[in-house]
Amino acid sequence: MKKTIILSLSISILILTTAAIQVVQECDATALKKELKRELRPDYKYDSSKTSRFTYKTKVQVKEIEVPLFMGEKYRFLFNTAGLSKDIKVEIYSKRIGHKKRKLLYEIEQKENQHIYVFEPTKSRKMYINYTIPESAEVEQKGCMIFVLGYKLAVLKSLD
Repeated sequence: MKKTIILSLSISILILTTAAIQVVQECDATALKKELKRELRPDYKYDSSKTSRFTYKTKVQVKEIEVPLFMGEKYRFLFNTAGLSKDIKVEIYSKRIGHKKRKLLYEIEQKENQHIYVFEPTKSRKMYINYTIPESAEVEQKGCMIFVLGYKLAVLKSLD
């Protein structure tokens, strides 16, 4: 009885470890984020990032990220699509999904052989990033999207 429990527990751990290794190999978020951080230099400083991992399904999915911004600062939004196995639609809106006065501020037009995209908003306000993930017939197809936010502080001029 004990041998059966130990054997089944060992097999379960082996399966879970193998699955975790596959997810890491599909999306090396650290390397993709590091690539985006280089795009901030020299004018922008790193603020935050969000790694969105997902599994393609047989229906379209929409994920929304809220990005609060402070007035008086300039921002740079960076996206890395290298972790995607299929292109997704990326849109930035002024309001959340379902709001009557929602306006499209920016949309990424994905190009072949390009995986880094930059958006610098003209106004600092709360924004919403929408990822529209297309349907897929392939089972267990996974992907990840990396978003990095950088800021450039407005420098006050000396009164002297």
